[in-house]
Amino acid sequence: MTGNFMLLPVLFLGLFTFSVSGQLIASIDCGASDITVDLNLIPWTPDDTMVSNGISRMVQSSYSVSTVMDTLRVFTSRKKNCYSLGPVIQGQKVLVRASFNYGNYDRLSNPPTFELHFDGNFWTTVETSLSGVTQYEAIYVAKGDTVSVCVAQTKPGQFPFISALELRSLDSDVYNELDRNRALFLAARLSYGASVPLSMNILGIRTIFMTEYGYPDPPLVVLRL
Repeated sequence: MTGNFMLLPVLFLGLFTFSVSGQLIASIDCGASDITVDLNLIPWTPDDTMVSNGISRMVQSSYSVSTVMDTLRVFTSRKKNCYSLGPVIQGQKVLVRASFNYGNYDRLSNPPTFELHFDGNFWTTVETSLSGVTQYEAIYVAKGDTVSVCVAQTKPGQFPFISALELRSLDSDVYNELDRNRALFLAARLSYGASVPLSMNILGIRTIFMTEYGYPDPPLVVLRL
């Protein structure tokens, strides 16, 4: 990873009880035209006032996941397109989640690959699939009063898209290892001993803990320089 963030070891969470507090800053339903309230009573705001580019699309009905994840915004022009989320307080710890549900919206059965950036730093290469939601999370210290999230085209004919963006603040005593030069990237949430995935509401975000059986070897490092 290029950018200004240092390496930290990965943390693995088993089945546990914990309390994390924070504040909802933004829940963006990309490609939507109206405000949606989900099962956690969280309002999702359309992104039509946040970007001047991109086209709203719907996944095919056979790939439907939820009201929020069934809409998306695809960017067929410009190599890089960005969202500015906030406001946040400089020096505040924030959690950013980006979600992608291809759902064969273009009927080409060709899920694209592209780059995801935040605050000018390369985040990851997004590899979407024909069905199911692909999600990426980062926790870091905000360096300004907004958070920038961008998608960038890397292959001809493979257009970046995004289904949802979420931004939450975190209490200052959460993840004390983090400072302005470090960031935490999610590799996996595992529920050891469970026979089925578990769903929890953390900071107003529906969070899935998978069983360990799909991960015979633990993921390695999630924080990169």
